Amino acid sequence: MKISLTVILIEATGDITFGLPLMICLLTAKWIGDYFTESIYDIHIQLSGIPLMAWDPPPLSSNIYASEVMSYPVIAFRSKESVGKIVDTLKKYTYNGFPVVDDVFSTDSEGGNNKLNGRLRGLILRSQLIVLLQNKVFNEVPAVWDNVSLTTFRKDYPRYSNIDNINVLDSERQYTIDLLRFMNPSPYVVQDMASLPRIFRLFRAMGLRHIVVVNDSNEVTGVVTRKDLTRYRVWRHRGAIGVEELKVSAKL
Repeated sequence: MKISLTVILIEATGDITFGLPLMICLLTAKWIGDYFTESIYDIHIQLSGIPLMAWDPPPLSSNIYASEVMSYPVIAFRSKESVGKIVDTLKKYTYNGFPVVDDVFSTDSEGGNNKLNGRLRGLILRSQLIVLLQNKVFNEVPAVWDNVSLTTFRKDYPRYSNIDNINVLDSERQYTIDLLRFMNPSPYVVQDMASLPRIFRLFRAMGLRHIVVVNDSNEVTGVVTRKDLTRYRVWRHRGAIGVEELKVSAKL
């Protein structure tokens, strides 16, 4: 940015002899500005609460674990889930990915909240569920299965239908969908004691949107999203450095 700004100013003045003085002035201004505060673009991003990931994991964050940054309780589906449960879940939550588990049951945690348990089988996307509902790919309607192919899921990309536009009859709410045939059977997972820098590098290197957090029994305990990671931002002021937790806009 400093070099490009120098070139712009040289072109504006039309005199290349000002190149070196301009470069020195810009470098000095940049160093002084970085010493006291962040750039104006970073400040605007933080004030707007935009979930934008940084290039590198926050320093001094090795003692922050997945169990502290994950979203919970988890909204999970069974391997064979009812149509009514899927429709109600998609209307209530805006999540874009849901773990698929062998079974789901509730246990009382120490804090008095219910905790979902279930052995992880895979991950299914919201867009996949909408396509299945739209084409009525139910276990009770085997004739439709022959028409399901990869093209069925690709033809509406990237503008999938809204769940409110999907028409499901009352009699079809009791039907079931076999999610094992359409889910991702090998999603990226981390243990609940995985460090924040490790999770951060996985998101950056693999371009992920979700990472499922499991315990020693491979039971789902939470889900880490990109939005969860953007809550942690590095601050620098007068040579000091630290990590702070930001408020991310709920509209994004």
